[in-house]
Amino acid sequence: MKTLPHAQTTNRLVAITALLACPSCGGPLQLISDTSLQCGGCQRRYPVRAGVPILLPESMPEPGVGTVSADDPVSRHPYSPAALEIIAAHHDGWVLDLGAGGKFQRWDNVIQVDIFRYPMTDVVATADRLPFRDNAFKAVISQAVFEHLQYPEWAAAEIRRVLQPGGAAKIDTAFLQPEHGYPHHFYNATETGLRHWFRDFDIQWSGVEAYQHPKWSLTWFLGVYLDRIGEAQAAALRGATLQQLLDALDSSSQGRVESEHVPILAALDSLPAHAERTLAAGVSVHLINPVKGAPESKAHHADTVSMHGVEDVRKLIAAREENALLRRDQTVRHEQHVLAMDRTRYLAQFYPGHQTLAHLGLRAWTQFRAVALLRAILPRQAWFKVRRIAQRMRHGSLAAPRPSAALPVPFVSVILVPCDSLALISTFFSLVRQTYSGWELLLLETVEQSPALRKVMDDFSSLDERVRIVSGFQESGQQFDQVKRHARGEYYLRLPDGATFAFDAIHHFVTLARDRPGTGCITADFEHGDIETGTSMRCHNFAPATLDQSLTGQFSPFMLVRQATPLQEDTELCGDKSTQEVGPVAQIPKVLFYHTGKPSTLTN
Repeated sequence: MKTLPHAQTTNRLVAITALLACPSCGGPLQLISDTSLQCGGCQRRYPVRAGVPILLPESMPEPGVGTVSADDPVSRHPYSPAALEIIAAHHDGWVLDLGAGGKFQRWDNVIQVDIFRYPMTDVVATADRLPFRDNAFKAVISQAVFEHLQYPEWAAAEIRRVLQPGGAAKIDTAFLQPEHGYPHHFYNATETGLRHWFRDFDIQWSGVEAYQHPKWSLTWFLGVYLDRIGEAQAAALRGATLQQLLDALDSSSQGRVESEHVPILAALDSLPAHAERTLAAGVSVHLINPVKGAPESKAHHADTVSMHGVEDVRKLIAAREENALLRRDQTVRHEQHVLAMDRTRYLAQFYPGHQTLAHLGLRAWTQFRAVALLRAILPRQAWFKVRRIAQRMRHGSLAAPRPSAALPVPFVSVILVPCDSLALISTFFSLVRQTYSGWELLLLETVEQSPALRKVMDDFSSLDERVRIVSGFQESGQQFDQVKRHARGEYYLRLPDGATFAFDAIHHFVTLARDRPGTGCITADFEHGDIETGTSMRCHNFAPATLDQSLTGQFSPFMLVRQATPLQEDTELCGDKSTQEVGPVAQIPKVLFYHTGKPSTLTN
């Protein structure tokens, strides 16, 4: 093994360039500068980041930089003994490590390829469109990768194309393993399924390696199960014998539960719903077949029967990626249309000229004017005092209003200081439309808010018990730190005014947090639209290793911060700021937020 020093990065890039091919047309690539490659065929250019070529399909955004820690065995999985033997046996030629992940070592003759740019990655690419010339490698190894590939058979065809005749390949993949890995875990393959993917190869051997023994599956499953349930339930399972556990499961399957089995079964059933998919015995889907036309069916059949070779597969992949982009754009437009309709239906009640809502409009405006007049007359502190009393009376108790005990603990607490009525309406309905309902919205009340905005806040807190109004702060600089104590979610998010969620945003956050327990911060890309020009652009979010948090609670927008990492009393203070060490940071390379406003609102 030889670790490549930084000074040799350029020489290694030059050596690797001789093997590269354009992922779009298959033409040769030329290094035209330290930061760019160009195809000699289609003339397309590809970026080079810190000596690493980014050779992705045109329709695929650059995922970004991958990070790995010493205690993260999933993403840095070291080479198996069989892989080390292959590397040593082919020291005189190039070896491809497909899906290398975040390994800490590098061999001179091994090219590490991954979808993320880890510290030792040589080329960023996708497995189903490898950017290498035909017959470029003497050997190919891939460890724990194929379960994460959307098109494993196409990846197998690409391995066959870039592998020399007589070259060796060693592929390891998952069978009985929990769902893991971000962003996707597509398949768990049996030995028969793995052999089917590589049916065009001469298979010398297939089976179970020592490091794939079933005992490791048991360890993984039990570890994840105990980690996802509460401490008391986990203690009950750890205290039970294996025979007691089997007897409890057997009696439950037969519809009879004995008293001594109740604590064990209760502990097993306490697994949260959002964690069940990780360990589920199976998954189901309910489908509706959409309307289809005869020409569409015939065209699809013609494409299927006329497809020959890898070039046709490439064209099919490109067409599917283009269709995927169109579907994503259609989804965004549909969500915007749904939010517009929600806003319209809500605002219709305030239009007294509408015949069917005339009485409702009069009543709403009467209450609105009365509250507005009272707020204009009363001093600030008196207004807040009246507001708190009214809220307590509305909840039927003199105690401070609290969330309903029936409400489950939310995954994320969204904290918002509303400044505009329409912006708040859009934010609220984008949360209501979420495919995952584990959220709460905390609205901060300030003296600068207009009566119309206060009316909207009151309406939403009455319509949805997941919405709470937090008021009564004496100093604006302490608002965020104080309201954060009211947040019940596992994560909290300070949302800029005018921002909305993609309808599946929280589902993505929950999925990532489940796959990476202990993640301190989660960020995602967002699309920013300028009110004045009407243009929009995709912005790549960034979360630093340390969280610089001022006394006003401002930090990078669109960042979920784990509640388990609060500011401690001994936090290092630097002037008027404090630096908070957070846990591992994860970034989702997908647009999950939309923000409309002036760029100055995102300066933090």
